[in-house]
Amino acid sequence: MKPLLYVLLSGFPLMCTSCATSGPKHAEPRVRVIAHRGNSSEAPENTLAAFRQAAGMGIDYVELDARPSADGTLYVLHDKTLDRTTNAVRVIGRAKVAIRDLHDGQINELDAGSWYDERYAGERVPTLAAALDVIQARSKTLLEHKDGPAEAYARLLRDKRLVNKLIVQSFDWNFLADLHRLEPTQTLAALGDKPLTDEKWAKLPATGARIVAWAYKDLPAEQITRLHQHGYQVFAWTVDEPADWERLVSDGIDGIITNRPAALKAWLRKQAGRMKG
Repeated sequence: MKPLLYVLLSGFPLMCTSCATSGPKHAEPRVRVIAHRGNSSEAPENTLAAFRQAAGMGIDYVELDARPSADGTLYVLHDKTLDRTTNAVRVIGRAKVAIRDLHDGQINELDAGSWYDERYAGERVPTLAAALDVIQARSKTLLEHKDGPAEAYARLLRDKRLVNKLIVQSFDWNFLADLHRLEPTQTLAALGDKPLTDEKWAKLPATGARIVAWAYKDLPAEQITRLHQHGYQVFAWTVDEPADWERLVSDGIDGIITNRPAALKAWLRKQAGRMKG
């Protein structure tokens, strides 16, 4: 286990947005703070309100989830259905409404904020394009693919001139391989949970990913070390408690995905100050 100050000040860089490469580059070294679904502890997840709040904190990355509509438009939504985070059941008149089954006009009528708090009434399910505009103006995006073909994501990144100016991650490693073929310079992250078995290790290179984003409870210190030795950077998700932050930082983590980005940022600053003092 490495000393905490060493890890706070000597983490791996994540990406070089001005060069055509998918490999790690030397940049400002520190643990990256990544806001899970925006500032989701203070605003409705995966909405423009949550993204504005997170990006305004001066954090490193804002994470979001993307899925296509029936029209092929990419929207920001974690679940397969709209039931949990919108008023779709009332508006559409049935439960288990999948975003893939709705047209853009129907999706745009939904309220994606009131379920969290009436202060956010009127928030919509944002298109991925709109979310990227908000986030990239002040931060960078960790874009999680949930559904949809690699071609749709590559086309949007090209249209918005965002190839390799953000990170794309997915649990679907075949999707990552497809996107890597389409855009070889795009920085990719391979998502996973449960133990990182030898079988999964063997499949990693084909994804084209240079980052591994893993469930923190299934990410022991020796696995982080092994990933670093093979040239991968390592993110942990979804980590909200200081005791877990301390363990991961001491073990050499490169980025922490959290529902509490402001608290994590303050904790990291406090730890660095304590070590220097």
